[in-house]
Amino acid sequence: MTDTNNNQSIYLEYLEAERIILIPLSEHRMADDGIDIWYAIVDKENRAPIGMIGMVHRHPEWKNTGLWIVIPDERNRREGYGLEALGLMEQYIFDSLAYQRIAVQIAECNQTAVRFFKKAGYKLEGVQELGYFNNNRYYDVVLLRLLRKEYMGRH
Repeated sequence: MTDTNNNQSIYLEYLEAERIILIPLSEHRMADDGIDIWYAIVDKENRAPIGMIGMVHRHPEWKNTGLWIVIPDERNRREGYGLEALGLMEQYIFDSLAYQRIAVQIAECNQTAVRFFKKAGYKLEGVQELGYFNNNRYYDVVLLRLLRKEYMGRH
């Protein structure tokens, strides 16, 4: 599968780690403008889907992207699958695509996700006050990021 947004063609490849494989989702799962690219996170041993990880609000011309990860079943959390998937995506984004930046936006009420990305080396960039609305309540949005030079420094 290829993505040809902004006249830049990239091949969406399968990405593989020790316990998981990331499988590109078909184009109908991408945003209408083709900017978001999603992968299914699949357990290699039993071929069961664990969740999804995606480059969101991708800007190839600026060499940066946002990133989301979703592992809906609590039994698959805290098992290292998310860190493996994140590592594969970082490698793809920084090594294959030569992007300069990954940004993450997390509602402050999701402290588990904030801790996850901080553990993975993402740095606090700021807080968007009252930027998220859910269940008739506003929450701040925590802005985290990882730069290519930080990624390269640890690899």
